[in-house]
Amino acid sequence: MYLNEKTNHVTTEHSSHNNSQLKPGSRTKDESLHRLTKIVVSTGIVSSLLMANLFSVTTTYAAYEGGTSTRNLADRATLVSSAATISDSTTATNTTEKLHYTEVKGGYYYTVALRNDGSVWAWGRNLLGELGLSDTVRYRHTFSPVRIPQLSNITAISTVGGGYSVAVQADGTAWQWGAGRTPSKIHGINDAVDFTVGPFTTLVRSRNGTVHSWKNPPQKLPDRSSTEAEPKPVLHQIAGLNDVIQTALVVGLDGYALKKDGTVWTWKEASETNSKPTNAKMITGLNNISFITDHSGDLLLLDSKGRVWKRNAQGKRTAYHHELKVKKLDANSNYVLLVTTSGEVYSYGRTATGKQGKVTSLSNIAEVSAGHYHSLALSADGIVWGWGGDKYEEAGAPATSAGGMVYTPVQAKLGTDIYVKGKLLQSTYPAVDTSETIQLPIKDVALALGAQFEVHVEEGLITHYTLKYNDRIITIKPNESQYTVMSKNTVDPQEGQLVPLPAPISNYSGATTVPYEMLQGLGLQVTWERNTARVTIDE
Repeated sequence: MYLNEKTNHVTTEHSSHNNSQLKPGSRTKDESLHRLTKIVVSTGIVSSLLMANLFSVTTTYAAYEGGTSTRNLADRATLVSSAATISDSTTATNTTEKLHYTEVKGGYYYTVALRNDGSVWAWGRNLLGELGLSDTVRYRHTFSPVRIPQLSNITAISTVGGGYSVAVQADGTAWQWGAGRTPSKIHGINDAVDFTVGPFTTLVRSRNGTVHSWKNPPQKLPDRSSTEAEPKPVLHQIAGLNDVIQTALVVGLDGYALKKDGTVWTWKEASETNSKPTNAKMITGLNNISFITDHSGDLLLLDSKGRVWKRNAQGKRTAYHHELKVKKLDANSNYVLLVTTSGEVYSYGRTATGKQGKVTSLSNIAEVSAGHYHSLALSADGIVWGWGGDKYEEAGAPATSAGGMVYTPVQAKLGTDIYVKGKLLQSTYPAVDTSETIQLPIKDVALALGAQFEVHVEEGLITHYTLKYNDRIITIKPNESQYTVMSKNTVDPQEGQLVPLPAPISNYSGATTVPYEMLQGLGLQVTWERNTARVTIDE
């Protein structure tokens, strides 16, 4: 797939979508989350592959930004830049609890998920910063989870279809991203428990059970900086509310709150920027309610007996699929997802797949999220499953049917962290877990290592790549599942050692990626642990 790549590929990360060489791994629970694969490549093993005359060179080659060269293509080795950063405060630590997802939310063409270590991951489309990246990073699609930068110790997440998302940290502070923004702290919030993000308004529930609201920030235009300081939101406390355990927004401006005693309260959000919401009032006739959510202008209510009710704008309440005993539900303007007490999932309305009733191949489900075009389920053991529209791979895997659809739920990947010399690599591009190996964004890894990655071009086509580190040089050609490694001082290229790889160098959503095994040619110790979702690269 590299034969028709043009020269400008070597200086910028393009949104190339040809990932045909990346085969999705098995989606069974045993292989995807419970099977541990740990491969440690020691310097001694690598040294046995190299010639006896490899010399030690003290010079460290650093990856650096390269501009457009005026040299002829025939002899040009264009140096590429990298968007990676290294977190100085995050170091590799032993994980005692198996990593898994604890919460998942679906929006328009994207998914956001919270992991039990407090990190937040996203996949799908990045058009307006939905994945926590600048809106200049145009991810058309990615099923491989991208870690939302700057977020740690997160305990709750919320998002709205248009791409605006918020997250709560364990200390009660909050962060926002999307709508043209990279992650930034929300000033003035210090005791939050969770949020409900609507199309116009956001609700924050505090530790003392009170509720405040504020107007969502306007979407930032492409010509405006996504890093400029955000103003402090104007918070309005909803009078009459205390002991609240959950909130909901219906049609954007009708607010609802569920109290600890099972009663439901409502108010009107302000339609003008400087006006305040009305006082909350209890809705008579609603008792022993355990969960609320909105659906196409109606309020859906789950009572303590596992029955779901629909209440319309006129206050009329009707039974909703009382043949099912329900423990959780979610909905959007098109359809409803119900989770039964036995862990099965049912979908009704204009569903993501067009099918009504029980969703096949799902069991032991604890939570669901109704994305606009795709649906999500979280199992009791922390596995995310997605189905429905998958145009941007928001379901969590490449589409399995024509038209970008997934009719049978597919298992989403667990986001993989890359630690380089003990520090977390915060890359714009993710590690890609495939059936053969895990592919790493080599430009960012090289920058973190202090290595030099070069793309060699002749007559507008990529001929080969080189990776230099200390006294070693790796050479690899497009589409070849092998590389050559030699000493920097070797004169005759024929003296290099040929080493096989499980997969060729590739391109994923604009990033050049390499099998992690290739780093063994640099004399590095590389470990990939699937159950801890971590790649470790050390001297």
